[in-house]
Amino acid sequence: MYEKLARIEKQLFDIELDFLRRSYLATRPQFVERAETIAAEIPGFWPVVVDEAPDEIDRRIQPRDVPVLSSLRAVDVERFEVVGEGRGEPRSLKLTFTFAPNEWFEDERLEKKFWWRASGEEWSGLVSEPVGIRWKDRDLTEGLLGMAVRLWEKERELQPEQARGSAISEEVKSTKEYQELVEKIERTPQDAISLFAFFGFRGHHVSAEESVATAEKEKKGRDYLDPLKDSDDGLRQLPDTEIYPHGEELAIAFADDLYPGATQYFTKAQERDAAISEEEPISDSISQDDDEESDPLKDDVDAPPKKRKRL
Repeated sequence: MYEKLARIEKQLFDIELDFLRRSYLATRPQFVERAETIAAEIPGFWPVVVDEAPDEIDRRIQPRDVPVLSSLRAVDVERFEVVGEGRGEPRSLKLTFTFAPNEWFEDERLEKKFWWRASGEEWSGLVSEPVGIRWKDRDLTEGLLGMAVRLWEKERELQPEQARGSAISEEVKSTKEYQELVEKIERTPQDAISLFAFFGFRGHHVSAEESVATAEKEKKGRDYLDPLKDSDDGLRQLPDTEIYPHGEELAIAFADDLYPGATQYFTKAQERDAAISEEEPISDSISQDDDEESDPLKDDVDAPPKKRKRL
């Protein structure tokens, strides 16, 4: 009985993935047209949208990140492994952030890819590679991102034949790049890390080869990634060198929420601002014949709350 239920669940899951592929291909032209319209007519669109971001994104934004995000001009999401007539892995993502010239970094565009991977029964999810930022004066990540990039480069130097996502070797662990990054992470409070450390997220060390092997075993009828089984995140801990443990959650929030719902978030902000403007009290309407004098403290309490500053 349970095997039959698992088979049905797997069939439903495959249908959902196929729908995601076809939906992406069908809606891509409209999202491209939306991006062109925003670029031509609403340059301040994305800072407003980010200001309205869902909690998964909003709680990751530090006060020092806010001025930088005011220069955000475009956000794009591509499911880059979907090809042809709906083939390929639709859960792999490429996020592209375009910025106006600013005082924080030289990059006009920051791109980050995420590959969907699976490892036996233990885990499935997104993995990535660190992407450097060319800071001008102040590094908002306080060195974390640069250290993650340098460790990645050292791994490629010492393990040139290793597939992307493979586990870190003992040789790499003995390097100063590895040890310095681990020490830096241990000294850095997780709730104080800049949103831009997101570009250093790597995730679990699962190679494409390991993921393909898992898929092959699944096709042969084994219980790998059984949809009816409860996942246990504790089976596979993030590496000690992970600088942004929330990277997968954040990438999915951008791809599945903020990006497709951007127009709704922007409209919501505009409607709220219009409503607040209409409710502003008119001070010169107060009659000079009032028996009671106005109390400044009381007026402050009764006044409508001010909206927090826009990005």
